[in-house]
Order: sequence, then C-alpha cells, then structure tokens
Amino acid sequence: MSLHIQMSEEAEAKLRKDALRSKLTSFSAMAALILFGGAILYFTVVFIAIEAEAEFIGYTPPAENLPARAVPTTQQLSSKAATPSTTVSPSVIVATGAAPVAMAQVDIPMEESQDEGMSVDIGMGLDAGLGDELGSDGGGLGGAAGGSALEGTFYDLKQSKGKVSTGIKFVIKDGKETETVDGPSRGKVHAILSEFIKNWSPAVLNKYYTSPTKLYASNFCLPSCSAAYAPEAYQCKKDCKPSAWVVVYRGKVKAPRKGTFRFVGTGDDLLAVKFKGQTVLEAGWCIPSLYDKDHPDSCGTRGGMQAGGQTYWEDIKSGKDKKHKNYKLVTNKNTPKWNKELGGLTAGDTFTVREGEVCPIEIMISEIPGGAFGFCVLLEDMSKPGKYMLFRTNFSMPTKGEMDGMLRVKDENGKVRDYHMGALEIPEFLPEDETPIWTAVP
Repeated sequence: MSLHIQMSEEAEAKLRKDALRSKLTSFSAMAALILFGGAILYFTVVFIAIEAEAEFIGYTPPAENLPARAVPTTQQLSSKAATPSTTVSPSVIVATGAAPVAMAQVDIPMEESQDEGMSVDIGMGLDAGLGDELGSDGGGLGGAAGGSALEGTFYDLKQSKGKVSTGIKFVIKDGKETETVDGPSRGKVHAILSEFIKNWSPAVLNKYYTSPTKLYASNFCLPSCSAAYAPEAYQCKKDCKPSAWVVVYRGKVKAPRKGTFRFVGTGDDLLAVKFKGQTVLEAGWCIPSLYDKDHPDSCGTRGGMQAGGQTYWEDIKSGKDKKHKNYKLVTNKNTPKWNKELGGLTAGDTFTVREGEVCPIEIMISEIPGGAFGFCVLLEDMSKPGKYMLFRTNFSMPTKGEMDGMLRVKDENGKVRDYHMGALEIPEFLPEDETPIWTAVP
C-alpha cells in the first residue's frame, strides 16, 4: 500500500517566491561586486598612477630624400608661453618610413623661469666653447693640432716623394758639398714657385717630399733665424737639408668685421698670401709671378734693394708692373735689420669682406738658397691707414720671450740647439686690444 503526500497550493506558491528572491539577491550581489571592482580600478588608474611623461624622438630623413643644401643649417630654438596643460599626455608621432614626414606644430608649455634658464645656459655654453676652441697657441711655424689655426705642410723641393734627387745641387766648398743651393739650382726653385703661384694647386708641390708632420699656426711672425729651424720644427731634419723648401698654410677664416683690408709683410726669401681665391701679396727677395725662364735667377733679387729690387719698385710706381700696381713699400718703426735689405715691408692688394664672411686663405713661406730666414704677416684696415695689426686666428700674440724660447730647441739627448741669427727683432704692430681675431673655421 503506497502513501502519497501532495503539497498544498499555498506551500508551492511560497516555494516559488523564495526561489525568485534568492536569484534576485544573487544577481544584485554580483552587480555590486562588479561595480565595486570597477570603482577600485578607476581610482587606482586616475588618482594614484603617476602620469608618464611624453617622450619626443627626433626624426631625420635619409639624406638622399632631402633637398640639396650648400651647408648644414641650425634651426633657431624658440619658446612661447602657454596655459599649463591638462594631465593628458600629448600625442607623439613616430615615423617609421623612409620619406620626409610633415608634423603639425606642437606647443610645449614652459614656465617663464624655465625659458630664461634655457637662454642663459645656451649662451654660456656657446661662449665657453668658443673660447676653449680658439686657444692661445700657434706662434712661429706653429704647433700641435687644436684650437683655431691654419694647417701647415712642409715640402722639400730637392727630392721627390720617394726621396729621389730632383737635380737641385749644392755649393761645393773646399771639395765638400754644403747645405747652400748653387746659382743654377736657384733658378729651378724659382720656376717651381712660379708654377705653383699661378693657381696654388697642391698637385704642383705634392710630387715632392712632404713631411708627415703637420703644424698649426695662428699667427705668422718669426725673427731672423737659421733656415734649419723649419725642418727641425716639422721633425724632418734628418731627411731634409735646410734649403729649397716650401711651407704652405691652408684654411678658412671668418672676418671679425666688415671693411677693406690688405696684408702687409715680407719674408726671407718669400712670403705670399692668397685670399678669397686671389694672390694678394708677394713679398721678399723672390717674386714668383715675375719669373723669366730666359733669366731664371732674376726673380730672386726683385724684392731686394739691389739693382733688381730698385727696378721692381720703379716699375710699380710708374704703372709698368701691372701685376703689382697697387703694391706699396712700407717703412716700419722697428723694421728688423734683415728687412732693411728688402727696403721694408710690402703692402699688397686690397680686399673687402662682410662681417662673419668665411674666406679661404693660403700663406706660403719659402727659403731658397739656405742660411737665414724669417717672416711676418700683418694686416692694415684701410679705414685706419698706417696702423698695422698682427694677422691672427686666435688669442695668441707673440712676445720676444716666447720667440727666444721657441728658437732654442732641445734634441733627444737634451742638448740645446740655438737657431737665432742676429738680433731678436720683429716689426711693430698694434697691441692685443686693437687686434681682431680672424677665427679659423672648418
């Protein structure tokens, strides 16, 4: 016999109502949990997390895709005040392609104090760098690389690149060969100098022996000394006899102010200056542009106050010498003794520059027979005629004490070799505060 129990309708309705209440409670609890977790995440990200700073990556397109430029340019930095930005980081655009990318201008807010600080830092950095790079060394024939200076190269015309004789011979005295070039060979040297000065092509001199040592000079003033000092300074005295050599200094200089100038100076045996593509000065015993193959030794006496030199200056005054019609013989209060034999200093052709203009320059110094040599390169501002400044590319200004020490050289054994020849005399020039700097630039 089976027993059947049936739930009443009231009990069944209550059971369904309790089940529905349980489901609603479960859904409510789940929703509250989700909202609570979302709130925690929101407060963590928005109010606690530190905002990441935007990073800017400079983009430089490949050179082949850029328009041609004569020289690199530096963009001018500028800043402008703006309202402080929101906490949202600015968007950053990064180019991954190879083509130039155009970007919209992004204003970066800067406080006034930051802007002023940046200007001061940039100005101080430039001034400090300029001073450090200019330096204060490089007198005489020059010194080690560094600073604002012209690079000098030493050539020995007596031997080829492979140290084979070029046929230039020496005077024979008492049956022995001296270090002095003989008369006929001097004509050969004049011919080489004449060929070179036509266009100052390095190819003319590169076929001769070249010292591996380079010197860097920032001013050009050396009293009368032994011609052996040049091979000593260029560290090739074991390979080169002190005659028939040439030194050429090359570089570019920036004009310190606008104006019209001319180089003034002389050299024993030769000083020549090329500026802005033109030979603006030939001075000394030798005037290479007047070389005459029928009289090969004649240009070796042109600058002196002998018969040839007197004719040379008479031709200039009369206008007969068209190549040097603007040249002038200049007397100097402290003209050295060795300069007096040349009649003084020579003032060359004038030239005009703009302030900041970068100008190529080459200075040639040469000794031909041997013996004594010396040189000086001054500059005259045509708005202040008769006042001569030392041409210099950095802060250096030669003193007699410095030059005296320069010409006393210790060899590897500590023995002092004295290269002085006569009195330690140099032409007079304006003091340092009246001598602008023609800064050497790459």
